Amino acid sequence: MPLERKARRLQAIAVGLVLASIVVAYVFTLGSLPFVGKILRYLLFLPIVMAALWFGWRGGLVAALAATALYLPADHSEDAVVEAVDLFLIGSIMGILADRERRKRILLQQTTRELSLAYQQLQDSTESLRRAARLSATGQLAASLAHEIRTPLASIEGAAEMLDGEVPADLRSEMTGILRKESRRLSRLLAGLLNYAKPQPPDFRDSDVREILSGMVALATPSARQSQVELRFAPPAAAIPLYCDGEQLTQVFLNLTMNAIQAMPTGGAVEYTIETLANAVRIRVADTGPGIPPDKLGRIFDPFVTSKPDGTGLGLAVSAQIVAAHRGQITVNSREPHGAEFVVELPVRQENHS
Repeated sequence: MPLERKARRLQAIAVGLVLASIVVAYVFTLGSLPFVGKILRYLLFLPIVMAALWFGWRGGLVAALAATALYLPADHSEDAVVEAVDLFLIGSIMGILADRERRKRILLQQTTRELSLAYQQLQDSTESLRRAARLSATGQLAASLAHEIRTPLASIEGAAEMLDGEVPADLRSEMTGILRKESRRLSRLLAGLLNYAKPQPPDFRDSDVREILSGMVALATPSARQSQVELRFAPPAAAIPLYCDGEQLTQVFLNLTMNAIQAMPTGGAVEYTIETLANAVRIRVADTGPGIPPDKLGRIFDPFVTSKPDGTGLGLAVSAQIVAAHRGQITVNSREPHGAEFVVELPVRQENHS
């Protein structure tokens, strides 16, 4: 506030100096240079407007009163009297307009402060909701993990109890097989959970989509042959460049392919198609299996959602994370009971890479 008072004092001094200078010049030129005097009389509007803008209608009236008190004693002409009335009118009108503008400015500043406070409160509320959502997701993940671990642990415990005594050789072999199977299941579950909970950032490199899919098809071919599933992929003649992490995308398409193969135990086909867009590449993975049940379609990318008895339900969740890290999107179309189609769309170049 001291700075504001000092500024207003300087403004008042400036108005006084300008007014005094004009009046003194007007009085000295009144008789000798009437034309110059008339111009100077008109210039009296300047300090009055200044006072009105800075101090409102009161300042305008005070400046007009001071101007008339200073120059009217030296000039009693009719024009001078009329000019005095004009000075009061201009001072009042300009002051009223200035006061109105000042009130609007104060209201705008107050509104701006209130909006800033409301925005900060909204940011705090949003962050609280995010923390609550993370805690809720963590709780759901923990509950799902406990549920998934309970089944193999029960099998392991039952097999161990049966082995804790004299058992026939064939039963012993069956129980040790159960132990190995459920241990591997737990290992897969924990490995998938680690990939989901702590994903590795992509190692972006210039790649060719054809090579990624061709390598993935080679990896999945042995499992496809065992289930009598045909993998149909005809690589385009020209290279399809993509700035990506080739290993992570191989994992994505391998997850999609293995899900499709396991959904067709009596045979079928998986077809891969590539579409090149203006700034993106779209890869479709379509199978001829039974499709995805409607009750699982909306949660297909959530962790631990699976229709396979020995599945972990983490493959698609990890795949969705990898695609999101590539700033892309993955969607699914179910044509139950005639198959499912996964669509992966990826930008050709990342924003931070020219």
